Amino acid sequence: MGNGVLSSVHPLATAVAVLGVLAVASFGIRRAQVRRRITPAGARQAMLASTCAVAIAMPWLFEDLWPVVLVAAISIAVVSWSNAARVILPGQDGNRRWAIGGMALPFAVVGLFVMTASSPVLYAIPFLLLGLAEPAAALTGERHGLVPYATATGTKSREGSVAFAFVAFLCVHVPLLVLTPVGRAEALWIAAIVAVLATIVEAVTWGGLVHLFVPVGTYVVMVRLLTLDAPALAGHFLVLVGLVTAAAMLRRETTVGGAGVFGAALVGYLAWALGGTAWLLSPVLVYALYARVWPVAREADGLPHDPERRPHTALNVFSVSAVSVAWLLLSNVVGTELLFPYALGWAVSLTYLGVERMLFARSGWTIGQLAWRASWRATLVAVVPVLLVIWLRVAADAVSEAPVGGAAAPDEPFMLTVAFLGIGLVVTSASATAFTLWRRSQWSQVSVGEERLFRAAVAAPLTALGLLALLVP
Repeated sequence: MGNGVLSSVHPLATAVAVLGVLAVASFGIRRAQVRRRITPAGARQAMLASTCAVAIAMPWLFEDLWPVVLVAAISIAVVSWSNAARVILPGQDGNRRWAIGGMALPFAVVGLFVMTASSPVLYAIPFLLLGLAEPAAALTGERHGLVPYATATGTKSREGSVAFAFVAFLCVHVPLLVLTPVGRAEALWIAAIVAVLATIVEAVTWGGLVHLFVPVGTYVVMVRLLTLDAPALAGHFLVLVGLVTAAAMLRRETTVGGAGVFGAALVGYLAWALGGTAWLLSPVLVYALYARVWPVAREADGLPHDPERRPHTALNVFSVSAVSVAWLLLSNVVGTELLFPYALGWAVSLTYLGVERMLFARSGWTIGQLAWRASWRATLVAVVPVLLVIWLRVAADAVSEAPVGGAAAPDEPFMLTVAFLGIGLVVTSASATAFTLWRRSQWSQVSVGEERLFRAAVAAPLTALGLLALLVP
C-alpha cells in the first residue's frame, strides 16, 4: 500500500505514536479553547488541520492497511464515545456536525489509502486541500464575510468560498507541478477545475460530511482529469465556469437560492462530463424553464421580483435530480446509452414541480386537468430535446452519406420519435396522477423526507419504461 519509510518500526508502535500525536494535539487545542485564546470554531479548524497533517503522513508511515484501519477505528470510537458521554473535545459545539465530521474523516483516510495504492502524492493532495482550504474559508468568512448565502444547514459567505477556492488551487497546483511529471499547462487547468469543484462540494455538503466528500471527490476528479490533455482540460474548465455563471444569472427566474445555485451547476457539470452535451440539455432546460411554464404558479412563487422567495437549497436540487443522475451513472457503468430514461427522470421531476405549485395556485383543478397540463409541458421541455439530438444524428449521417442506422443514428427514427413522445406522455401523466392523489391524501401529515422518498419511488419504475425504447431498432 504505502511506502512505509518507518518499516524498521513495528506498525503497531507507529499506530500508537500516531494516536499519541492526535491526543496531544487535541489536548493542546482544547486547553487553548478553555483559556479562550481561540473560539470553538477556531478550535474545530485547528483540530481539522492537525488531523489532516497526520493523515497526510500515513503512506510514509505504513506499508500495510491494517494499522491505518486501526487508527481510524480508534478515532471513530473516541468521537462516538465523546458524543454519547458528552465529553467536550476541541471545537465540539453540541450538535451532530462535529460528531459526523469526526467520523467521516477517518473513513476518507482509509478509502484514499486503499485507492491511491503507491501514489502518495495523489493521496496527500486531497487532505492538504481539506486541511488548509477549509480553515482558510472559515477564518475569512468569520472576519471578512459580508455577503452571506444560505446552505442546507445554515449560511456561508462568498468571501469564504473565494478563499477556499484560492487555497484549494494552490494545494493542487503546487504538488502536481513540483512532485509529479504533469505538464505546466495541465497542472494549471487541473488545479483550477478541482478548486472550483471542491468549493462547490464544500458549499453544498451538509453537516460534517464535507470531511468525506471533499477529499474523496478531489481524488476521483484528479484521477479522471489526469487522463486529459491541456485543450480538453481547458474545455472542462470553461464549461464548469459557464454553468456556474448561468445558474447564478438564472437564479432570479427560479426558486433556487444560496448553495442551491452551486448544486445546480454541479449536476449540470456531472451530466456533461459523464454523458456529453446531449445529456446537458434536459437539466438546463428544466432549471431555466420550470418556473416559466407554469405562469400562475410563477406569480404564487413571487418571481421574479421577490428575492426572499427562493427557499430551495442544494438538497432540493439533488432530490429533484436524483433519479436522472442514477440513470446517468448506470449508463456509464453498463456502457449503454440510457439517454431516454435519463430525460424521463427530468420530465417526471418537472411534473412534480408543476403539480406541487398548481395544487396551491389552482386547488380546484381535477386530477385530469393537472395530469394533462403537467404531461405535455414536461414532455416538451425534457423529452423533445432528446428527439432533437436524435434527428441531428440522423442529419449528420445523411450529410456524411453514412448508411441509415449508423453508429450515431437509429434505424427507424420516426418510430423512435413516436415511442419517445408516447412513453413520455404516459410516464409524466402517471407520475402527476400518483403525486396528486398522494399529496391530497397526505397533505397535513407528510414530511419533506417522506415526500422525497415517495417521489423517487414513483419516478424510478416509471422512468424505467424508457428502456422500452431500446427495442426500437
